[in-house]
Amino acid sequence: MVEIRTILVPVDFSEVAPILAKWAKGFAKQLNAKIILTYVLEDLSTYEGIFVDLKTLTELENTLYEGAKKSMEDFLKEHFSDFPDVEPVLEKGDVVETILRVAQEKGADLIVIGTHGRKGLDRILFGSVAEGVVKNSPIPVVTLNPYRAGYLKVEEEEVMPA
Repeated sequence: MVEIRTILVPVDFSEVAPILAKWAKGFAKQLNAKIILTYVLEDLSTYEGIFVDLKTLTELENTLYEGAKKSMEDFLKEHFSDFPDVEPVLEKGDVVETILRVAQEKGADLIVIGTHGRKGLDRILFGSVAEGVVKNSPIPVVTLNPYRAGYLKVEEEEVMPA
């Protein structure tokens, strides 16, 4: 049996993130594992020349990175004050590729990810991160759907007909 010593938890600071934090801490405590809490800032340079110039994109990325840094600090204080063995990681790049790269670099034995995160335009533009991670990960992945598990209210457009 494989020993699970490091759990990577990608978060987007949406309403799903606290639920993932709770589950990941539960796993980590039972397995005596550490957590790598990861946020990936989408690389906006792919939009250069299409919508805006590089200077504007760079300024936006810097602003978003500083916001993500602050969000990570706040998230750690609020959800991991009782769990000291957590390493925050902020990266920039393709979200799925970066999550998988960080997992391998940090020696993750397990990835715990939510099946739903941010809504609306983000989801349309960037697709399903969880799906990409599950399909491409050489590391076992545990997914949690907080809407179906009853942790969050299901929005009407998400309800599938019986």
